[in-house]
Amino acid sequence: MDGIRSINYLIIILLVTGILLLLTDVKAYKHAGLKKERKVTLILGWTHLSLSIILTLTAWIYRTWVW
Repeated sequence: MDGIRSINYLIIILLVTGILLLLTDVKAYKHAGLKKERKVTLILGWTHLSLSIILTLTAWIYRTWVW
């Protein structure tokens, strides 16, 4: 049961870093004219948000039906 509790920290970290990447770094790279860095940051930010949603759903399914 401790493993499923510690995954909550990972979910929060992924969610916060994804939001921060999308709100700060993407705008900074756009203003600086760095197209490749902006694209990589967009992909990384959305990946972090997607992983946090997937892990949240997986943890919920595990708690509901498995445990």
